[in-house]
Amino acid sequence: MKKKEFNYYDEFIKNADFALEISTILKDYANHFDVNKSKEVEDHVHKIENEADKNLHEIINYLLKDFIPPIEREDIITLSHRIDDVIDCIDEVVINLDILNIKSLRIDFIEFSNLINSCCIDLKKMIQNFKNIKEYEETRKLIISINKIEELGDKLYQQAIRNLYQSEKNPIEVSAWTIIYSSLENCFDACESVASCVEEIILKNS
Repeated sequence: MKKKEFNYYDEFIKNADFALEISTILKDYANHFDVNKSKEVEDHVHKIENEADKNLHEIINYLLKDFIPPIEREDIITLSHRIDDVIDCIDEVVINLDILNIKSLRIDFIEFSNLINSCCIDLKKMIQNFKNIKEYEETRKLIISINKIEELGDKLYQQAIRNLYQSEKNPIEVSAWTIIYSSLENCFDACESVASCVEEIILKNS
């Protein structure tokens, strides 16, 4: 049986799938929060994160022996790592909920998780379209959408921090939620970095 040919674009999509999967887990966990399931959710997310890491290593290992990759080696490495950063950032949010011993969620956490999931949906679509550079116009719309979601995430972060410091009197809660909100904002920044990388690669190859 002929061995399946390695395709970088398909591998990018695979890791974008992982990003969407764990963002959906985060969204579902936030919308149906049960502190007794925190360890179960953390283990599930971490398992997916490990699978994504394995896939990242496969891409890099194949690249080391690939004579003529379809795009520049540096671009393959950068895009692979930036998609992986999205996965790591969402993983960090779930870890923080556990290690900071969060027993109940602030209401805006749900809004953050829904928005991160929307961003990852667009990210997956963008990576799928990226496989065909001729579909740049549709890809560009998704890049713009991701950038707009990142801006909404920034505004949500500013509002959340403002509300936290105005309404919360417990310094431990303030400290814990400052860390959590920062890790949530990092998810939007990571998605925007993927979009910027895709746009740069397309412009270089157009």
